Amino acid sequence: MRKITIIIVLIGYFSAAHCQTFKGTVYDRSTDSTLSFAIVYISGTSIGTYSDIHGNFELDISKYSSMPITISLLGYYSVTLSEHSSNKMYNIYLSPKINELNEVVVTGKKGKWETYLRIFKREFLGETENASECDILNENDLRFFYNSDSGTLREISLKPILIHNKALGYTITYYLDKFKFSRKRSENGELTETCTILGNYLFKDDLLTLSESEKRKVEERRKSAYFGSRMHFFRSLYIGNLIQRGEYSISLSDNNLFSTGFSISSKTPINSDSFVIKKDSLSGYLKNEGELSVTYKWMNTLINVKWDSVYFEKDGYYDPISVDFSGYMSKQRIGDLLPFEYLIN
Repeated sequence: MRKITIIIVLIGYFSAAHCQTFKGTVYDRSTDSTLSFAIVYISGTSIGTYSDIHGNFELDISKYSSMPITISLLGYYSVTLSEHSSNKMYNIYLSPKINELNEVVVTGKKGKWETYLRIFKREFLGETENASECDILNENDLRFFYNSDSGTLREISLKPILIHNKALGYTITYYLDKFKFSRKRSENGELTETCTILGNYLFKDDLLTLSESEKRKVEERRKSAYFGSRMHFFRSLYIGNLIQRGEYSISLSDNNLFSTGFSISSKTPINSDSFVIKKDSLSGYLKNEGELSVTYKWMNTLINVKWDSVYFEKDGYYDPISVDFSGYMSKQRIGDLLPFEYLIN
């Protein structure tokens, strides 16, 4: 029997803090020197800026004032701030990756780079039709380390991963902080696979470079990737069209003409009136109601909220640390991601 458990962490913690402009200076933690050309951005969007030659930056975040802000630079680990204010200047210290990268380069030369690359692309990009249309533009920058004792594969690179998604018409710059894939077989022969991905990413929309016929195809593929996705689910939860169907089931709709809606069921009683707690005009919380079976059309997903609730926002942004997915939604990896600015035309 083959059991697959997928854990994907794409973004950092959340904050209800509201500000319009995020300001500060970026430093090297090991030398205290300022760092120029660090990118300051909101992960999962196309909103970002760079630090100047003195390490200073200002980022207008008025559209996403409650979201975490990430700071990244080649050769350094990213830093994500979940709480921020426009009333202060921030000193951001980035830690270099040099030591760990050197370790991987020395111990990772096993002559199996292409094998490791295939595993990495399968787990990182996914195995969907859209994922098959993704190219990693800088594959030679990837560095792999395989530990045969633990059956664990890691990837570490000084440079961000550049992904061209031809199917959805985006170029993604992905700052990967952690990739760990493990495959273990128990004494009774059961195979368990676990993948952890930790990083932040920026989108660039490629629609302007396409012909009109290509644009229409891309828009249709984006729409198909959206419906039934995690983004679609949490956006629908925010709208809050929840209807009680029985003691153990609820239907969820976003009132979109193109959408058939979600069916939610649980082994314990659930109540549509208390299922979601609205926090403010931008966000809410999904209560822990035990394991949820969520179906969209013929696609089924199991959702487990690990804490009392999971925080989410109007545009589909959610706290990935407090919720696990298995089934359809877990299969949507980098190859099926859409930016939080995405709207259905």
